[in-house]
Amino acid sequence: MSKAIEFYVEQAQELCVLPDVYLKLKQKLSEPDATLGEIATLISLEPALSSKLLKIANSALFGFPKEVASIDKALMILGLREVENLVNAYGVTAAFSGVDKQIADMDRLWEISVDCALMTKYLADEIGLKNSDSLFLSGLFHNIGALVLVHHEPQKIKYCEQYTKEDTPWERQLDVFGFTYSECSAALLASWQLPEAIIEPLRNYRHAYQEELDQQASLLFVTTRLALVSSHPGMYSKKAFVGQHLMQDLGLTDQHLDDALAYCSAQAMEIMSILEVI
Repeated sequence: MSKAIEFYVEQAQELCVLPDVYLKLKQKLSEPDATLGEIATLISLEPALSSKLLKIANSALFGFPKEVASIDKALMILGLREVENLVNAYGVTAAFSGVDKQIADMDRLWEISVDCALMTKYLADEIGLKNSDSLFLSGLFHNIGALVLVHHEPQKIKYCEQYTKEDTPWERQLDVFGFTYSECSAALLASWQLPEAIIEPLRNYRHAYQEELDQQASLLFVTTRLALVSSHPGMYSKKAFVGQHLMQDLGLTDQHLDDALAYCSAQAMEIMSILEVI
């Protein structure tokens, strides 16, 4: 980790506070003998988390045929691994709920992040990639590094938001900070001890075009760019932008990308509303 990233992450610990219930749940979920009943009880103590968990369980993201009406039922259907990922989504997004929307374009940031999360999970499932649930969170969190930086560097953040078709957000971030938002995101999530399956793709994916990386990082390279195409129709060429040789390596076709964009368009507003990031 660079000294600059380390400084910003240390500052973020004071500004971005993880909810107490999240910390308790994280501890309980790490215990090998934790029971569904114990976890359900902890979740039920936090109405906001309970509500979000039930809404996500009943969303098209999972597509269960019958309504999931209780936390106990949600835990039984989803399983501990999926619940842990949803708890991580709640905890991290809640930690940034106090960021001033006047400083940064928060709506655009979360729009791109949710788009990336949905398309990453969709495509991972389509090609049979492992850990699609963790990759959903890699996509969701890939831009939170901006929220770490915004308190200290609001003008630099605004400059990075003003990218054009002649450059990319990542090029501006590297030019201004010497690192990308995703690399800062990875460092913050590591300091919060989130699973490495979420963090590792964030750390490495921007090098996927030049280096031979694992499929998770390669897919995130594709979907971060596809999310930008979705957010800025006409600004970037999908075919030239997303990395054709990576698509071939992953077994992705143009139809896969079109289907992912359509899936994202149908689901994104619901997920953003549930997570309360808009």
